[in-house]
Amino acid sequence: MATNNDKIQFRGEAEKEATQIVDGMRLGGINISELARQGLREKLQEALSDEEKITLYNRYEQGELSNEVAEILLGDAIEEVNREREAFEEASELDRTGVFQQ
Repeated sequence: MATNNDKIQFRGEAEKEATQIVDGMRLGGINISELARQGLREKLQEALSDEEKITLYNRYEQGELSNEVAEILLGDAIEEVNREREAFEEASELDRTGVFQQ
């Protein structure tokens, strides 16, 4: 199991060369660490199944995941679920007297 002190490492010689080329083309270079962070976030979100996302959201709601970790794993899905929940709660409070169903 990974700990907070573990480094994330991989062999990526072609990726390293590609970043060096782009870094050299730009005045002031590029922030390779930030690109790696963003890419890792995107790939983590893409790798999760819908079932895993639901499990992670439930863990977040129960306080088992920090806001920061939930944001990394679920991204905009947290806001979407909260909006849908609010809309559902508002709709369930509507007065339905006089509404007939056939």
